[in-house]
Amino acid sequence: MTYIPVDIEKSVLKECKRRRLSPRTAKTYLYCINKFLNWSKRELGKISKKDVREYLNYLSDKDLAGSTLNTNHMALRFLFENVLEKRMWIDIKYSKVPKRIQRFLTREEVTKLLNAISNWKHRLMIEFIYGSGLRASELLNFKIKDLNLEKN
Repeated sequence: MTYIPVDIEKSVLKECKRRRLSPRTAKTYLYCINKFLNWSKRELGKISKKDVREYLNYLSDKDLAGSTLNTNHMALRFLFENVLEKRMWIDIKYSKVPKRIQRFLTREEVTKLLNAISNWKHRLMIEFIYGSGLRASELLNFKIKDLNLEKN
């Protein structure tokens, strides 16, 4: 018999935290799971592989990007296999995600961009992100203690 938690949202968040998934991943998974549950209009304990497959086909028919289909697939798989501990192996090949050609700025474009920023704090943040390769979320969580000044 499958375990059905009282609060699915808390259970998903708890499992995401236990597996050290990022908060953004947890939020995305919850969004995908809620969309599926609203679509299926069935009790969680009565949802079958067929329902999941039909939902993924429904999303596929909407011409969504391959990465969106993959995210929904993984969110539902996470829900059933990791949270509900229900074997829900869906033999679906992942959608092909087209490779994007990397676009980068020239030195002149970078200089022009930096010179256009009048607020010195904002400019420092942009220079730091650009020079170090940090993501915006990493910059927001950055602390002085994260710097290793002895090793430059």
